[in-house]
Amino acid sequence: MYADQSLGSASSLAPAQSMRGFPDDPIRLTPKESVVLQWSAEGKTSWEIAHILQCSESAVNFHFSNIRRKFGVTTRSAAMLKAFEQGLIRLR
Repeated sequence: MYADQSLGSASSLAPAQSMRGFPDDPIRLTPKESVVLQWSAEGKTSWEIAHILQCSESAVNFHFSNIRRKFGVTTRSAAMLKAFEQGLIRLR
């Protein structure tokens, strides 16, 4: 058996699985990522979130980039849906 055909090789895993280890590993968001995601779920834009948190809009977008990467999705909406399904954010 070749090295890249072994069960434990990263090349045999789906992209979202290889980023977090195993598929059942919980997503871990930083406190800032959680706050940014919660505000987004309430309909706030990056610009509005930046003003609320007193940071730059690019910092908010940086957090969204990390959030999307952690969830293995490409949109904010998909990230919010996954976060809601996993109980990481709640609707008010």
